[in-house]
Parts: sequence; structure tokens; C-alpha cells
Amino acid sequence: MNHKNITEQIRELGFAPEPERKKEFFRRVGDMGLLTRRPVVISHKEFLAIQFFYIEKRIWLMSGLLLLFIAWICCRHTGNYPFALTPLLAAGILFETGRSRRWNMTELEQAARFSARAVMLARIFLLSAVNTAGLLIVILAVQPFFSYTMVQVFLYMMVPYLTASLLGSVYERSHRADQGWGSVLICILSSVFFATASSFFNTLYEENLIVLWAVVFIFLSCGLTVCIRKSITEREEPLWS
Repeated sequence: MNHKNITEQIRELGFAPEPERKKEFFRRVGDMGLLTRRPVVISHKEFLAIQFFYIEKRIWLMSGLLLLFIAWICCRHTGNYPFALTPLLAAGILFETGRSRRWNMTELEQAARFSARAVMLARIFLLSAVNTAGLLIVILAVQPFFSYTMVQVFLYMMVPYLTASLLGSVYERSHRADQGWGSVLICILSSVFFATASSFFNTLYEENLIVLWAVVFIFLSCGLTVCIRKSITEREEPLWS
């Protein structure tokens, strides 16, 4: 075997042709001032604003209408079942955060200026912050209509919401081929569970169980944080040497 001939053939096959009009290209770029121009620096606020408008409008609309519906139901019916509507808020977050993977856009986002991890963190932060702020406003507005304390109303609304968020996040990580409807179904089932739970556990909303609700709230918060961290780590871009 003649290694020299093989090497020459490889060179011929891999030889890049001379670029045409190379000097003209660099002259035009220089005249436009692009050679010395620095890339525009985007602040954190501008980056969050970009992601805010990137999130589908129907997600924001759904969250807003659902928060208004929860407030309306709580004002008209002071039973425990209105608390079970909060898991439906998690559906929008789960559906949006998995959108790039469902549309096979992860590789494109990884090659963009901002990392896929930064994009995902921004979307989760925006959706979670808006939903949580909305829930806090609803809690302040509807608390006078209940005989519960502010802490009780807060836990009774947040625990179902965090339950659906955690279960949906675990499902999203283990079923990547799903189109998002599995997470929506989990949120609906979570809502049904908390709506019917008081029928089987009569003492579920009694004041002496408030400590148990607080412990569950802390557990769900920590579990959701760990799950989000793992999802972000799995989306980290490969490092090429």
C-alpha cells in the first residue's frame, strides 16, 4: 500500500478552493465598519424581556384567565374545592419549558448566542414568578371570604400547585418524546385528587394539620428545585476541545 499516494488523494479531495472576490468582501466589510464593531451587549433585563415575548401568548392568556377564575370561584364558593384549581396553572409552565425539545429546536438554541440553560432558566423564572405573584394576589383578595388564616390559604393553594409542578417535571424528564399532553393530564389529575381528597379525609383542612401542610410544602419546593436543576444540567451544551 502506497501511503504517499493515499495522502495525496486525501489532500486533493479535502483541498478547499480559493475564495472568489475575497479582497472585495473584506474591503466592503471594512468600509461598513464591521471589522471593528463590538457585539451589542444585552443586559439581564433585556434578555428577560426577549424571553417574555417569546413565550406563547396563549400561555399568558391561559394563566391570567385561570387566576381570575380561581379568584371568582373562591369569592362565590368558600368551600375547599376551589384550592384544587391551582394545579392547572402548572400546565402552562410544563408545556412551555418542553416546547423547544418537542419541536427539535434544542440544537439550534445550543448554537445561539445564549445557552439553552440560560433560556430555560429565564422561561421557568418568568412563568413561575408571574404565576406565584398572581396566586399571592388572589390569596390576599380571597382570604377574607374564608375562615382560614392567611398561612392556611397560602398552603392550601400552593401545595396542589407544587404537587402538579413536581410530578409534571418528573414526567417531562422521563418521557421526552411526549408532546406535552401527558403533563397536562397530570395537572388535571392532580386537580381532581385535591378536589376529592377532603371527601375521604375529613380532617385534611383542619388547623391541627397545618404543620403537615407546611412540611409537604417544603418537601415539594426542595424536590422541584432538584428536578429543575437536573433538567437544566441535562440540557447543558457539550464542550468541544
